[in-house]
Amino acid sequence: MTSRTISNSSEGPATPASSEGECQAELVWLDVSTIEEILDHIVSSRQSGTESILGFHWQASQVHDLSEQLDARLVELDQIKIRRFEYDYESETVYLDIMGESPIHYHLLIATDDPAIRRLIRSAEEHGTISIKYEKKLFKQADVSFGRSEPRPHVERKARQYIESSDGKIQAVLILDLQYPSMKKAWVSLLAADSSSRWIQHHEVYHDDNIDHQPVGQVDIYLSDFIGFAGLPAAYCRPSTAELAAGITRKPTITLTYQRLRAIFGRARYLHKPTEFTTEVGDEEGNPYEEAERRVTEARLETERRVAEARNEERAEWQRCLAKE
Repeated sequence: MTSRTISNSSEGPATPASSEGECQAELVWLDVSTIEEILDHIVSSRQSGTESILGFHWQASQVHDLSEQLDARLVELDQIKIRRFEYDYESETVYLDIMGESPIHYHLLIATDDPAIRRLIRSAEEHGTISIKYEKKLFKQADVSFGRSEPRPHVERKARQYIESSDGKIQAVLILDLQYPSMKKAWVSLLAADSSSRWIQHHEVYHDDNIDHQPVGQVDIYLSDFIGFAGLPAAYCRPSTAELAAGITRKPTITLTYQRLRAIFGRARYLHKPTEFTTEVGDEEGNPYEEAERRVTEARLETERRVAEARNEERAEWQRCLAKE
């Protein structure tokens, strides 16, 4: 079992695409043939604390099983699952993006007091649901992903890939960018599907320790961001660029105010460093998910009503045809 670091693009298969001027992770090429050999490299790379991309050959017929087998063994070893998995069918090459994760990521997970949302985030983080196939490549990504010291252009490029290369399965990507390790400032971005993709919010500050009056704003999320537009009443769909230009607006399914984001961020950093940060009493808002659940139920009932009307119309048309005969 051997490995080597590739610094020249002429050596080995091409590395995963990256945007110009973006920081590069070290590509480590592995000569492996078993799951256990791959696991040894994953664990040692994580323990070293350096960001790297592990690359190795693997047969295309076995690549779908590989991801699940690695995740199962990592759980047995009390290790986190693979966050980023890429496979190039042309060169039969697997790329695993390995980066360390800090405790603040997990503090962010538990900073919200809503147990249902915490269970949802954990479920998505552990199991991920999306496989992105693009230009003879397979990308497997979790619905919730954390990265330490990952360049913003890198994150934004991947956000566009999620939307534009997932065959409509991903409609929106929410990015929470935290200044780390100082944790003095935080930004939010929201990218949504349109004709391609567009920024609803782009790197907007929602918390800054260095200003007296914190920013006021909100992130609007629609039911269509979760399940797409097909068969969904217009009232629950995110307005397109053309609709907004025509003056069409709609009430969002979920509204996350900057105040609520600050409250979650504040509790997370307090849990991370309680001797340095404090939490403010009363900065939590009412739970917005009750309203979201009500609107989702309304959307489901409206869809069922329309389906029933369409079936009744078809039945009536069929009866009219029988009567004419």
